[in-house]
Amino acid sequence: MRLEMTKETSKQTALFALSYFLMMTLAALLSRFVDQSGAKIYAPALTAIFGAIPYFYFVPRIARFGAISLVGLLMGSFFLLTGHIYLALLPGLIFGLLADGLAYLGSYQKKVYNQLSMLCFSFVTTGPILLMWLARDSYIASLVARGKSSDYINHVLLPTDARTISSFLLSVLISGAIGALLGSLISKYIFLKPKKLEQDQED
Repeated sequence: MRLEMTKETSKQTALFALSYFLMMTLAALLSRFVDQSGAKIYAPALTAIFGAIPYFYFVPRIARFGAISLVGLLMGSFFLLTGHIYLALLPGLIFGLLADGLAYLGSYQKKVYNQLSMLCFSFVTTGPILLMWLARDSYIASLVARGKSSDYINHVLLPTDARTISSFLLSVLISGAIGALLGSLISKYIFLKPKKLEQDQED
């Protein structure tokens, strides 16, 4: 497996990042309709489902180590740009690298490894939510620095009980599994069809 990024793979990686970002934005918007707290607790789960489409389209085509990691890093960096503290970057970096490694084990072509990779990658957008529990004081300070009122802060803060935390993590895990299954099916019956038709024509 080659590790270098060519001009074409760099272009594909940029499109991958843009597509995944658009899916994350869509998920955040839809999350507002099902979560009245404003914390967007369902956004990572919805992103895991919607994001599976570009994930399974681009990953086998790019097939270079570093592309998935870079996209995960970019997703985490977005949270920094929107006022979150640096810890919000860590899930994007850590889970991006893990997802890249899993896909690499299957040469970015094997379904099972790509599904596990997608499942892992589902957690790259969890940074802002996890901060509410892992760095609550810093999270509140960042909201104050952004000019948020105390009423707003009390409204969006999620409780620190085990039920809320486990429900959030489970929702991302289940949605990641759904996304992995959905993405692999779309890849098999839609994305691979043109390639198969080309091969049949050559034969």
